[in-house]
Amino acid sequence: MSNTDAYRRTMDLLIDEVWNKANLDILPEVFTEDAVMHHGGEEDGGGHDMVGIAAFREDYMQPTHAAFPGIRHWIKDLLFDGDKVTLRFQGEGTHAGPLDGVAPTHKVLRYEGLAIFRMEGPLIAEIWVVSSWATQFAALQE
Repeated sequence: MSNTDAYRRTMDLLIDEVWNKANLDILPEVFTEDAVMHHGGEEDGGGHDMVGIAAFREDYMQPTHAAFPGIRHWIKDLLFDGDKVTLRFQGEGTHAGPLDGVAPTHKVLRYEGLAIFRMEGPLIAEIWVVSSWATQFAALQE
């Protein structure tokens, strides 16, 4: 299997299994144990880093799935360059549970984003993510 094929399989697992099916048991097949996520940017109040599968699961993915059950993501573009993968994605979900102190609005959140992944073998070791999530989530509360 070529690197491109392995990377594509990992991205498919990330989107289809982790995000669309909420299968968090598969995280070790997607990320290195000490993977780093650089999430957000100026729009998100400066962003923050998250380190490791346990943090991804407990502080990011589980709360997101609980607040947006049935959340869906789509790959819009996928580009490969050496050990880097660039993913342009779209997401959508209904805000049905509390998140970050915000009560459910029962409104649909739609957002887009761009992520760059640094791979170690077939696994994601580092991620840089910028998306419209924060702006769109704030708009739900209006």
